[in-house]
Amino acid sequence: MNRLLRVFLGLVLLSFPLGQQCLADEVSSISRALETVKTDIGNFYLDRTNLIVLGIGLGGAAIVANTAIDREIRDKYQENIRSKGTDDAGKIFKVPGTALVAVPVYIGTYGTGLLLRNPTVEEWAQKSFRATVVGAPALLFFQEATGADRPTEGDSHWRPFRNSHGASGHAFIGGIPFITAAKMSENTYRKGVFYGLSTLAGMSRINDDEHYFSQAALGWYLAYLSSAAVEKGDDRREGKIHVGIIPVSKGVAFTAQKNW
Repeated sequence: MNRLLRVFLGLVLLSFPLGQQCLADEVSSISRALETVKTDIGNFYLDRTNLIVLGIGLGGAAIVANTAIDREIRDKYQENIRSKGTDDAGKIFKVPGTALVAVPVYIGTYGTGLLLRNPTVEEWAQKSFRATVVGAPALLFFQEATGADRPTEGDSHWRPFRNSHGASGHAFIGGIPFITAAKMSENTYRKGVFYGLSTLAGMSRINDDEHYFSQAALGWYLAYLSSAAVEKGDDRREGKIHVGIIPVSKGVAFTAQKNW
């Protein structure tokens, strides 16, 4: 999976200018693409609030991974829930999380949006594309840095750089398109449906005994933060108010930011 992700990330970076709303052969499109990537990366890797939220998520994953919780969840699921039906469903649910499927889908969908003059389709493809670019380096790093095993190889404990399964690539890639759709939707019911769908790729890996719960959850969490970083950049460019939560000495504080 790591090798596929590296190839996938290379394809993404090479084709990223296609995700801009202008002709690919215009020099200005490349500069705008690079500026957009720079903004998205800054929102993910340099933004204080995002780093705090990322740290909280990593802390939660560490607790589950380095105790008996992961193994207990795995054993109960495999013994009491997994069936031929869940196996059949898992074959479908893991498809959106397949690395080399995502890029052609995003590029094809973006092209379809252009042909049909559908800005919503274009926006979804572009944002999903960008979120994948932003989060893929973090995913690859945490897969290696946590060093965890697959359920069939050993336990879920973090042993840095011993193995490379500490975060699920399928959960990350398969979560992004649905999280992006949820964030674009203004209907609460549709948001809930899309967020629910965003977890299915990760669930398929738990079902197939390819990842522990903490590994699927961490992959999904990185997908969510990547999508949020893209959304934050777009909100700033469009002058929208961006609401966030940050921890303070006596609890948490809500923040609101608007660029003029």
